[in-house]
Amino acid sequence: MPATQTQAATRRRNRARTREALLNAATEVFAEKGFAAATLQEISAAAGFTRGAFHHHFASKEELFLAVIARHDEELLAAYEPIGIGGLPSPPHVDAQRWHEVHSTDQDDVALRLELRALALRDPALRHRLIEVDRAAEAATADRLKDVVDAQAKVWRYPPGHIAALLHVTSGALRARAALGEPDAVDLMETMLALVWGAAIEDPPARKSARAAN
Repeated sequence: MPATQTQAATRRRNRARTREALLNAATEVFAEKGFAAATLQEISAAAGFTRGAFHHHFASKEELFLAVIARHDEELLAAYEPIGIGGLPSPPHVDAQRWHEVHSTDQDDVALRLELRALALRDPALRHRLIEVDRAAEAATADRLKDVVDAQAKVWRYPPGHIAALLHVTSGALRARAALGEPDAVDLMETMLALVWGAAIEDPPARKSARAAN
């Protein structure tokens, strides 16, 4: 590889490491102090960089906050990998318990997301970007749902994007409920999953017609 390409590759790796360090530091500082009280100086120092390094990667604290949320959404989707491995519908009580395991230590994330939504209600630009982050997470979930059901030669009775959005909205509400100390979040999630898995997945029309003919 020519020297210029090697240098460019090194710079890309360094930028990626710096960005990751800033995201890690921001996650900790935001969790400890909340968005409003956290400062860019604290976040930069916790990551081991200057404010200049921060501005090289993020235009504002809001942009950093959204990046933290987006990265966590990707981590959450990966944590759900066991769900649906054997196909859908799967036992709702198993999926509800997995949901609880994934989110049982997520109180800081719940607080940050609620704070972010409150800020977005007062800031149209932030609101637009938050919607983009939410839609990206829902689209990734919809793709996963579609792939699992396609592999079984089944179909969704309703658009997978709608199912994914409902799962995200319900999960967020139940996570907030659990964070406040309500003890029934897992039971409610199990009920919701039983309704969705039971009503939204079906055999394709050709298979149903063949079965009816027999």
